Amino acid sequence: MIVPKEKIEEAVKQALSKENNPKREFTQSVELIIAFKDVDMKRGDIKLREAIVLPKPPSKPRNVLVVPSLEQMESAKRAEPNVILSKEELQKIQGAKRAVKKLASKNQWFLIAQDSMSLAGRILGPSLGPRGKFPTPLPSSSDISEYILRYKRSTLVKTKDQPQTQTFVGTEDQSPGDLAENVFAVLNGIEGKIKGPSYIKAIYVKTSMGKPVQINLK
Repeated sequence: MIVPKEKIEEAVKQALSKENNPKREFTQSVELIIAFKDVDMKRGDIKLREAIVLPKPPSKPRNVLVVPSLEQMESAKRAEPNVILSKEELQKIQGAKRAVKKLASKNQWFLIAQDSMSLAGRILGPSLGPRGKFPTPLPSSSDISEYILRYKRSTLVKTKDQPQTQTFVGTEDQSPGDLAENVFAVLNGIEGKIKGPSYIKAIYVKTSMGKPVQINLK
């Protein structure tokens, strides 16, 4: 997707400026918004559900919940995900709606050993679905540490019923150049999924509580 990095960085700087981004008591996320035009979402003109690795890791990693197999447990611990559950621990929270909802809201990624996928679907699925989240199967290899680390720096780009997508690209304490690299990676990652740049109406960057700033596409 041909959007010059300097244009992206220019918009990021503006989004991070005091005028657009008053100081908060917490580190805000930086988000990318893409608005589409001339698309019928009900017909499925654009359907996005892409996990994209951010080249410049955010200062606060994405929260990952992992349900590894017994053989994968030690390598999973090395990657230090937000939550590790054994298959037995996952079974114990069946029916504990409050605990499941808390896990669903606090984590962005749910990496599940293949022999626990159906169980995770039953237990976590009802809380993940409404939040636009889903279980992702772990590879069968015994060492999954690198796989988990990749998801700790990945963002989800998804569409639902509105002609737009809004996705995390970093944190406000990152440099404008690093954030621009992440925006660029997301735009490149979805390029083949949206039938060309003519379907893009506008692209914005913003902090969690700040004003959106449009990226000049010309």
